[in-house]
Amino acid sequence: MAKIIEISGLSLGFQRDEQQHTVLENLHLGVERGEFLAIVGPSGVGKSTLLRVVVGLTQAFAGDVKVLADKTPNRRPIAMVFQEARLLPWRKVLRNIMLGLEGLDLDAATRRERAERALSLVGLAHCAERWPHELSGGQRQRIGLARALAVEPELLLMDEPFAALDAITRQGLQDELLRIWAETKKSILFVTHDIDEAAYLADRVILLGGSPAHVTREFSIRTPRPRARDGAALAAAVGEIRAGLSESYAYRVASSA
Repeated sequence: MAKIIEISGLSLGFQRDEQQHTVLENLHLGVERGEFLAIVGPSGVGKSTLLRVVVGLTQAFAGDVKVLADKTPNRRPIAMVFQEARLLPWRKVLRNIMLGLEGLDLDAATRRERAERALSLVGLAHCAERWPHELSGGQRQRIGLARALAVEPELLLMDEPFAALDAITRQGLQDELLRIWAETKKSILFVTHDIDEAAYLADRVILLGGSPAHVTREFSIRTPRPRARDGAALAAAVGEIRAGLSESYAYRVASSA
């Protein structure tokens, strides 16, 4: 399959106390078109930082990051969904979704049509004229996803989008995301701390570990879809990833000592 992301030799860090601290070092990673890839790893390992590099919000000091999404006019090749929906409280739902479209060369009618289509895709067409404070946490996250979908990206980056939600809402949104992914055929790069979530959602799970961090393990999730959350095959995949994460955490603590 053709790749939509090619990362080779990526290194980055930050300055503190006049010293350079490396976060990611010599990282290599590829994402296939249409793939759902999840990234897990210990807290502070650089998972969210990696997404920021891919989307262009953070600059690496070594290596190469190629995003091969199509640059179709009046679409954005990449969109990002954050842990917080970040809705503007002074805009109603539909106008919040239209926010990402305002920099594109679209007339008002087209922007509205695309926002309404994205809102329908996440199942909240009836909320178009509500204010953000009238929504539940799960609804706000779905609006954040709709805002990303409205720009019609080929690549969707998701930074722990369900982390702040209760378990029932979280599971519902996981299933909603899988439905949308199946319908749109988008490539998804998904960061999470939740091993069960990663195994349930993804085709592959990448484990970041070490200090500085790099790709330490890769897990292919071959469980057929739709997946049973309590199925033996998925439980085995979760156990394997969890064991790898424990090894990575122990190594990271030892390296930092």
